[in-house]
Amino acid sequence: MNIRKLTIFNKNNQQLYNMKKSATLFLFSGFLKSFYTQFFLLIILLFSFNSNAQGPGCPNVNAGGDIELDCEQPCTDLSATFLQTGETTSYEVSPIDFAPPFPTTGGTEVSVFIDDRWSNIIPLPFDFCFYGDTYSQILIGSNGVISFDTVSNEPDGYCDWSFSESIPSPDLFGTTIFGPYMDIDPSVDSSGIINYTIFGDAPCRTMVVNFPDIPYYSSSCNQYTLTTQVVIYETTNVVEIYLEDRTDACSTWNDGNAVIGLQNQDGTDGIAPPERNTGNWAANNEAWRFTPNGESNVAFSWLNEDNEVIGTDSVINVCPANETSTYTAQAIYTNCNGDVITETDTVTVTFTGAFGIDLGDDQDLCGQEEYLITAQLTDANPSEANFIWSSGETSQSITVTESNTYTVDVTVGNCTLSTSVTINFSDNPLIDLGGDQSICGSEDIILDATPSNSEDITNISYKWFKDGVELSNEILNTLDVMDVGMYSVEVSSDNCVSTDSAEVSLSSFTVTLGENLNICDQSSIEITPEVIGEDDSNASFVWSTGETTSTIDVSNSGTYSVTVTIDGCENSDTIDISITNLPVVDLGDDFKSCVGESWTLTATSIEEGITFQWFLNGNEIPGETSNSLDFVVTDDFSGIQTYAVSVTKGDCTGIDELEVQLYDVENCIITQGISPDATPGYNDYLDLEFLSDRVGGITNLQIFNRYGTIVYDQVNYINQWNGQDNAGNKLPTGTYYYVIDLASVDDVYRSQTSGWIYLNRKTN
Repeated sequence: MNIRKLTIFNKNNQQLYNMKKSATLFLFSGFLKSFYTQFFLLIILLFSFNSNAQGPGCPNVNAGGDIELDCEQPCTDLSATFLQTGETTSYEVSPIDFAPPFPTTGGTEVSVFIDDRWSNIIPLPFDFCFYGDTYSQILIGSNGVISFDTVSNEPDGYCDWSFSESIPSPDLFGTTIFGPYMDIDPSVDSSGIINYTIFGDAPCRTMVVNFPDIPYYSSSCNQYTLTTQVVIYETTNVVEIYLEDRTDACSTWNDGNAVIGLQNQDGTDGIAPPERNTGNWAANNEAWRFTPNGESNVAFSWLNEDNEVIGTDSVINVCPANETSTYTAQAIYTNCNGDVITETDTVTVTFTGAFGIDLGDDQDLCGQEEYLITAQLTDANPSEANFIWSSGETSQSITVTESNTYTVDVTVGNCTLSTSVTINFSDNPLIDLGGDQSICGSEDIILDATPSNSEDITNISYKWFKDGVELSNEILNTLDVMDVGMYSVEVSSDNCVSTDSAEVSLSSFTVTLGENLNICDQSSIEITPEVIGEDDSNASFVWSTGETTSTIDVSNSGTYSVTVTIDGCENSDTIDISITNLPVVDLGDDFKSCVGESWTLTATSIEEGITFQWFLNGNEIPGETSNSLDFVVTDDFSGIQTYAVSVTKGDCTGIDELEVQLYDVENCIITQGISPDATPGYNDYLDLEFLSDRVGGITNLQIFNRYGTIVYDQVNYINQWNGQDNAGNKLPTGTYYYVIDLASVDDVYRSQTSGWIYLNRKTN
């Protein structure tokens, strides 16, 4: 069974137990024989209460019962009720039914068997607003008070019992709920225990403070008890006081004073119910609700099935067009700490015996030029219906091209219903992120999603995504990108959405100028960078020399660098160029030799730290790596023999060469005959080149005829005489004599030599 109130008495009609909550009672009866042979009924009570229950002071709204309409009554009033609250700058008090919503026992005990005592600080699990301030902790006084002032009232300290002032008064406790305030004594052995409990769930938890059966103070009064319950509500900041009994039969102590009410911190503002301010008064089973009535903190509205607001008064008149329509009453509470709580309730209005009209959902059309609206009927034949559109058409369907709300009245028999639909035409945003892009290291790029037709569209909003995950804080038209990934954007305008994406990758190209170079005896060299990992067709180049071409020619040793830029990304490389002159070596002049002569070739160079290698006719001479070469002209010596030497310093090699050939007079002796006419081209001259070379020149040659007459005389002679006299005339065949003066002493011919020579002429 469900029990509203249970009181248990003994045989002398004394109250043993009082319970005023919903509970489940299980009765077990039996007889026990007492010492006095009397039988008593043993009642075992098991009580349960839902700790998540919410009281009547919570945010609430009631839309009323469902309604049925017909064509004779197509309209009706919707009436909602909700708990109206306001800011806590002021309060109103109103009587409510005595129906304590929570149990008075079983909570956390405070001030157990201690008189005139404040509790320790008790935390609230929610913010409670009281006279314009927000609190999160309370003190419970053992004289029926709950205070938010934990400074003036000392936790676990003395709670004053004596007072005569009325609310408001600075002599009473500040920032306090009096529920009622009077001198009671929980130290009496038979007393109930002051306790508190937190009930409910956010956003409407309650702090319930109970003073159950607490005796009055003094031996002349403690046969009387006070039972009261104080409830404070989260969000609404409502205070309820449920007073079961309070007698005025004991005026001998503190004049029997008691007070119910609220008071602010400095005692300048407060409120008490009628006839419940300070005095000696009696009460039984009464309850009071203190409701903040400052500026309203509740926003009420009626919503249709599309969640659109159709009214803000608690009572509105509606004329539904559909067979079944659901309306929602909504109350939005805003707490002083900024928390917002929304309460809703629905009511369904049903047409009986009517037909229905459906124009479809409202449409937000993007990039579309026209739309067909058809009035679909249920429980009616369209051929028996008359249609009148707000645009003037009378057909069942119309085609529209402009944004507007279109209404149709449909009449079937004597019943006319109407409904409407809103059609919006909008342009799609035209966006272009510019394709895939690359970033370089810690650099960033800007993606711009500004529509090119932004001047033609309205209500533009942006959502950015990276790799499919929304970037919740990025709502602007541009996005600063520093990380690689696939970026996309949704651009909305009046419910029209366009998307575009771009992949941002990390540029990974490298630039190389190659290994450092040591160049020998070269006037200039071309340097060309190699770009790896990117197409360099659109690259730009900046050299350390200031040049901006893709290649440069350098002619001086030094360090050269280039910076290559591709799509805003840069990379660079450096190369050292060393241009070195070839080492110089000199072998002397070409010369001629006689068979059997020994020669020493010496490679002369001013370079230091060089190495040598000798060559003959282009072939390396093994083992010849000194600066000189010795050789002998043998009889198999023929033609021109080329001797060369290479000198190497570092990576550079210099070469010099000379040519050695036999004299025309192979055996290097003075001939005893010439025949300039008899054998043309052979033995035409007196060839003394070998001797001139050997001694440093022939200072003079004299030719004598057989008569001792000088017929030819030549200084610095080599091979000029071919049988002519000094006048250039041909001398006749015959024997002639010569005297040769040498520039130096020759091993064979000394400083002067003489002899004969035969001149042979061809006879005709």
